[in-house]
Amino acid sequence: MTRMPRRLLLLVAALLGAAGVVLPTLASSETNTITAYNEPGLYERHSWTPATATVAPGGSVKFANPYSETPHGLKFTGGTAGATPTCTGIPAAAGEPSGAVSWSGECTFSAPGTYTFVCTVHAEMRGTITVGPGGSTTVTTTTPTSTVPAAPGVPGPGGSSGAGGLPFTGGAHALRLASSQHGSAVHGAIDVSSAGARGRLEVALFASGASLAAGHHPSRARIGRYVRASVHAGIVAFDVGLTARARAALHRRARLSVGVRVVLTPAAGAPGVITRNVVLHR
Repeated sequence: MTRMPRRLLLLVAALLGAAGVVLPTLASSETNTITAYNEPGLYERHSWTPATATVAPGGSVKFANPYSETPHGLKFTGGTAGATPTCTGIPAAAGEPSGAVSWSGECTFSAPGTYTFVCTVHAEMRGTITVGPGGSTTVTTTTPTSTVPAAPGVPGPGGSSGAGGLPFTGGAHALRLASSQHGSAVHGAIDVSSAGARGRLEVALFASGASLAAGHHPSRARIGRYVRASVHAGIVAFDVGLTARARAALHRRARLSVGVRVVLTPAAGAPGVITRNVVLHR
């Protein structure tokens, strides 16, 4: 009667000792997936979900773009010197960002440190991989915060301000854009702050599929894009022309409702985003 409990205790101790050896090995071999996400709606907002991950040295993180119509890419913008992650299946983009559709890849991190990454197509898509001295692989979901209040009736943007201050001067009023314009281009200007100087400016135009030519179209489509790799502080003007399909729709309908999305990505810190609506008249 007294010997049986002792045997059980010895068996339990042995099992716990084995688990202590096996569990760290299993944890360090975990692989998590970070996926590109396109938020539904008229305005084309993108993010990585989740946006951060923590791995042990030698750990891997998978990246994926599940979309067959929207290209995304990936590049690392910071990390441990001389310890570039080893990646397979990640689309490379040279020169003008291009990315790819429907891809998946994996990156392995050998040295401890903090590695930052960004989409080669959409500058607001940023994330961080933390490689610790040990421990298991974990992924943390982050919710983007709004840089600038959206215009009435417009969904909130998906950017956030950096530690160095907002890249815009005057918040939402930094975007100077008439709500009613004529012609086949959108004209406007943005007031860039000192924190946004030397940053990348992207202005994109969108329209609903129903307002374009008859036939099968997505719920919203990009109908114009303007990019400047580096802008100065102060007032920066822009003109964004419509695509051929959008010009045809404007000519046919005599007016076209256009969503305008301005993204300013500073040299350091997170991008700022402002969205507005404009009605173009023929």
